[in-house]
Amino acid sequence: MSLKGEWSKKKYNRFLTYLDTFADLKYKEFNLRLINDNSVEYIGVRTPILRKIAKEIANNDYCGFLKFNKHRYYEERVIHGFIIGYANLNYIQLFDMFRGFIPYMSSWALTDMVSTKFKQILKNKDIAFEEIIKFIKSSNSWEVRFGLILILKIYIEKNFIDRILEICTFINKKHQCCVDGEIPYYVKIGNAWLISECFVSFSKKTEALLQSNILDGCTKNKAIQKIKESKRVPNNVKQRIEKLKVVV
Repeated sequence: MSLKGEWSKKKYNRFLTYLDTFADLKYKEFNLRLINDNSVEYIGVRTPILRKIAKEIANNDYCGFLKFNKHRYYEERVIHGFIIGYANLNYIQLFDMFRGFIPYMSSWALTDMVSTKFKQILKNKDIAFEEIIKFIKSSNSWEVRFGLILILKIYIEKNFIDRILEICTFINKKHQCCVDGEIPYYVKIGNAWLISECFVSFSKKTEALLQSNILDGCTKNKAIQKIKESKRVPNNVKQRIEKLKVVV
């Protein structure tokens, strides 16, 4: 099927049939277990194929494609997310695209796949940081995680480390995304991942956070686990950090 030219409802329906030709039942079952998102259906198309499709659409009428995208299938959402990375966008368009995709983020896979070192952000780091903080302050847990992973991918450097660690402490039981006073699990895991990456580059400042009683037990223990798994952290440091784990 040609992915060039203008999109219509009829063409988009043919596109869904085209996606079915790439279906892999075993991969579909794997995704069902791994992603654990029952709000979408799965076709079972492997990621490299989705990337190739998204890249071709992004170089053509991607606005038309998104207009007819039903977001019923996980694969439709992945393609939407990948288009953001491949399309020729300026800074303002990029964040408009982010905001358009956030309602369809329904799993860790969809937040993490989209997050990368966007050149538009790299050229506007200070301004973009403030926009990403808005994501992190959201009541939508997937939007919060998306913001955390964007910071993880782009901002772990000297000029931002203090502000990042402040963000890590901001994710607590008073956050707007909490449900019945509890931080959603995948927000905790995103925060823990961010903390562990901060530790690799700024161990002294990050260890001070881990030594405090600010973080909830799950986030602290998951961050320590990620630090222990890192090949960039010396074994003697891992042994010291291990002692900071708490019983939850």
